[in-house]
Amino acid sequence: MAKVYEEGTLKYGVIGAGTHGEEHIKCIAAANNAELVAIADLNGPRAQQMAAKYEAREVFEDYHDLLGLDEVDAVSVVLPDHLHRQVCEDAFAAGKHVLVEKPMATSVADAEAIVAAQQAAGKTLMVNWSNRWMHSFAQTKQALAAGELGEPLYCYARLNNTLFVPTQMLSWAGNTRLPFWLICHRYDIARWFFESEAKRVYAVCRSVKLKSMGIDTPDFYQATVEFENGCVGNFESCWIMPESMPSVVDSKFELVCTDGYVNVDAALPDFVLATNEKQSNRGVLYGEVMGEPVGFVNQSIKHFINSVLLGREPLITGYDGLMITKALAAMVESAETGQPVDL
Repeated sequence: MAKVYEEGTLKYGVIGAGTHGEEHIKCIAAANNAELVAIADLNGPRAQQMAAKYEAREVFEDYHDLLGLDEVDAVSVVLPDHLHRQVCEDAFAAGKHVLVEKPMATSVADAEAIVAAQQAAGKTLMVNWSNRWMHSFAQTKQALAAGELGEPLYCYARLNNTLFVPTQMLSWAGNTRLPFWLICHRYDIARWFFESEAKRVYAVCRSVKLKSMGIDTPDFYQATVEFENGCVGNFESCWIMPESMPSVVDSKFELVCTDGYVNVDAALPDFVLATNEKQSNRGVLYGEVMGEPVGFVNQSIKHFINSVLLGREPLITGYDGLMITKALAAMVESAETGQPVDL
């Protein structure tokens, strides 16, 4: 059955067709108010495979060719953490709206350059911290806004990966650091809840396991952040958890407020599925139901599409991306120098 598009459909291109790039491609292909026009990836066969699977009309190995299509209104930039700046700058120069995957950048200079390019172009920029669309975090934000919890004071946030991620899933793990890869998700949530910017950051990291495997990036980070309004956040991430874990992701978020407490624990699954080989926790955070993409990733991409079509500012802007990058970069700096960093 031919897809029926809504009036005012957003013509869309995706730059990067890897694991998460496919999530963008899948969600855009399923949206009734967006048309998947083109896919670009250096891996030509992978791009061709994705185009055939999700019915994109154009396929390129060079992303500049995709940006050269006048009909493309917006692009998702789904590339390794350290490669966002140039592609975003080129996309804005070509007059495209941009949804860039987290982190926005791995340096403050790169983040500033992306924001400057967006402002010069007058186009929409959203950083895809999609976890804001997780039901638990969205409901917590609503409760805070309604005054049900009083004032937020402190959060503890843990987000870990198994060893599979830096050794098998990513070929470029040595080009990023955990504040940019994992902590950014939870720092974004804390900043959203606290409605304040980081004032002082103190962080530590250690390099043992991955270093012994020839991968030049720390095993874990722990960061304490004092915010301007007095709130405090404690963030920790590692990516050397054993692959026998029930899930690739281990997550916990606790929020202490003057009149309430929130506990978001991903280890408490919607249901558990066990085979003869392994038990896994299967929830409804994201995935497919009856062949349709569902969950927080789909919701965040829908939000970007609707923001562009309606001419509204997205929930997460370039300014947010820049301020978060400053805090994440401070975590890396503090861990490397052994000293707190004031912002």
